[in-house]
Amino acid sequence: MKDWMKAVGIIVGVFLALMLFHLFWPSKMDLGTNTNFVSAVRDENQNILAVFGEKTTLYSTSNKIERDKLNKYPIVPIISYKELPENYIYFLTKVENKNFFDFGKDNVYGMSVSGVARLLKGKADGGSNISQQLLKNVIHKKDGTGTLYLSRKYGEQLAAFQMYKSASSEEILIAYTNYAGNFWYEQDFSGLILASYAIFSRPPNQLNDLEMLLTVKTLKSGTELKTLCKDRVANKEIIKEKMLRYFELISDGSEEEKNRLMAMKQMELQFSKENKLRSTTALTNFLKYQAQQYEPERALQYVSAIEKKKQDQLKVASDQFKKRFRSSLEKKGYVLEYAVLAIDIKTGQIEASLGNKENNGAILNFTDYGNGFQCGSVLKPLVFLELFENHNFSASSELYNGDLKQYKYNPSNVNEKLLNKTVSVKDVFKYSLNKAAVNHRTKTNPVKVAKSLEKKLSTMNISSNPDYYISESYILGTRNMTPLNLAQAYQMIFNEGNMRELTAWKYIIDPHTKDTVFNSYLSKKKSIYKKEHTERIKKILPAAFEPGGTCHRLLPFLPKNRRFYGKTGTTGNAVDGWTVLSDGDKLIVAWVGYLKNEGGILTQKGAPSVPTKSGGGSAGVLAAMSYAQLYE
Repeated sequence: MKDWMKAVGIIVGVFLALMLFHLFWPSKMDLGTNTNFVSAVRDENQNILAVFGEKTTLYSTSNKIERDKLNKYPIVPIISYKELPENYIYFLTKVENKNFFDFGKDNVYGMSVSGVARLLKGKADGGSNISQQLLKNVIHKKDGTGTLYLSRKYGEQLAAFQMYKSASSEEILIAYTNYAGNFWYEQDFSGLILASYAIFSRPPNQLNDLEMLLTVKTLKSGTELKTLCKDRVANKEIIKEKMLRYFELISDGSEEEKNRLMAMKQMELQFSKENKLRSTTALTNFLKYQAQQYEPERALQYVSAIEKKKQDQLKVASDQFKKRFRSSLEKKGYVLEYAVLAIDIKTGQIEASLGNKENNGAILNFTDYGNGFQCGSVLKPLVFLELFENHNFSASSELYNGDLKQYKYNPSNVNEKLLNKTVSVKDVFKYSLNKAAVNHRTKTNPVKVAKSLEKKLSTMNISSNPDYYISESYILGTRNMTPLNLAQAYQMIFNEGNMRELTAWKYIIDPHTKDTVFNSYLSKKKSIYKKEHTERIKKILPAAFEPGGTCHRLLPFLPKNRRFYGKTGTTGNAVDGWTVLSDGDKLIVAWVGYLKNEGGILTQKGAPSVPTKSGGGSAGVLAAMSYAQLYE
């Protein structure tokens, strides 16, 4: 037989062998084997809210070897197929695999032909498509087995056949999108979302066509653009020209692509001046603590109920608050700190979270949720809810607003017009009448009421603080609570007596099994108080916004013609200022107070009173400004 006929026979044999391998290979390929590491949090619009830093794992283990094993993998925020931007799929398949979704033409026959071509050339270059890039960049490379040899290319080609047999095109594309890259400017970052942020500080669904093409090209081979992108702002026009020429090169010349090219010529590359993904913020601390509430077997994907848009709006409210109280931001070495939580009442989801002015340590008090602060008169609705439920009180019940000589404890904070008069429970809330409030003792045992309420708070996972003593003064806010505790209690009041556990997460996914570990929409309600009694409390709370009420001064900051519920409070000497504000659907809890940082430990000891010496005039203003920004 002539040599040329032997060569043809070998080529045909190799081709048929590859095809038969694809058809009869029995095993399946696990695309998730080497995709272990997730340590970023985003919202549903792909906005990155927190990156937990270099070599940080959410994996809960005390085994150092196991931690180190996980830490060698990159940070990966997972994106689903339905979230992929149209222009990403367009440019990726254009650059890597134009017939990616056409199973027969490119992914079987084409790879077989490329394998024969390599055999003839004796070289390892060329012929890779999305599946082979995935194998090279994610699986082989991270296992340390990737090489530039011909044998590796054939191994990838055979594995790619196996991959296409066992996984859909969508699964392969998502695996490539989330784990490919490990690009040069962030050695332990991978995937589309972080590539987009590292270059542009924006999520991928906000990139124009020119920016997306550059991102896709960088993920494919970051080293080609390394020199230019190191100084990308200065080299912006050069990079743009390179991308336009590259698109002309891969274009098929159709009218649609000509129009796309013309549009791209008018676009700008809006580079970020620096990569801010590494910065640690109060929100990062908050989300990291929340993540630690779960004990997964491996790293998980966290998608937050907190939205970047709302965080930005809350920052605007914070700036307004600082501007209003600029002369009071520091007193006697103490700094005016504050916290705000915005809650969706029905779901229990935390929609925005604001920490302190500038000291990350303060927010940890609210996100680690340590001992909290005395919550003042905002506790009164909870005490009266207990009275409504178990002691035959109602909104029309009356109490004496004056000193009772048989009792040693007779608080101040009175309304002179109502002093020594019998007042309704509504007036107790409206004017925050302390004398009348404690005088429920004429009909009940205050300590027993407090202990009964403690049991209900425990049912809501609000633990007791051992540092305080339950007494007759409990109703005035001697109990210590955090903003989260208070938000949880009021969420229950406004949700017809049903509690949903407050959460910063919408859902949590195990990216390996694709199982949803936590879904806040499916969280069960827990009945704490009867609906009829919480409704009575709700009907009373708007009185605070009537003339003379403790929340009346907030109306100029709030949207007009809406019904609001609210309660303010301060503790002894007005060291803490509190306000709870709601429209019945959304809930704002705000705390304001002076803190001093002494060697890394925050203290309130010796702190001055909050501005205006009232909850409404301090925390109330912050709550109203926050509501106006979030829910105008």
